[in-house]
Amino acid sequence: MGAERPTIVFFPEGAHGPTNNCIGIGRILAQRGARVVFVVEESFAGTLEAKGFEERLMRLQPPPDKPEEPGQFWKDFIADTAPHFRESTFEQIQTLIRPIWQSLIDGAVYVEPRLREIFAELRPDVIVEDNVVAFPAVVTAGCPWVRIVSCNPLE
Repeated sequence: MGAERPTIVFFPEGAHGPTNNCIGIGRILAQRGARVVFVVEESFAGTLEAKGFEERLMRLQPPPDKPEEPGQFWKDFIADTAPHFRESTFEQIQTLIRPIWQSLIDGAVYVEPRLREIFAELRPDVIVEDNVVAFPAVVTAGCPWVRIVSCNPLE
């Protein structure tokens, strides 16, 4: 790394697994002198700051009426869709896979303006996204980006 401290933005899926994966990578990069910033769902507010990282908050859907736990969307989603896990793969295309992908697409559309705002503010040197879908705001941010897929609903 040169004299300037690079800004690396992590944008993990709003679940503990992808977030923890990015924390591990982020720690190494921070130790090597990078400014590491996490873009996380509002339910994770304070979680990454407590680990020494900067945070920027966003939402993938309108705010709920009551406070939510970190990753609550996916906890609820799995609880609601678990009965379909025993169906055939063919049946799951409609009952499980389609709703998952629709949620991902809806979230990418909803969060687009906020992500553009965050990336314009931070002007990252690189964005690291951990998700099964590439968000348009990441791809069009004007900097290199890396996509990690630590979770794949088709596995």
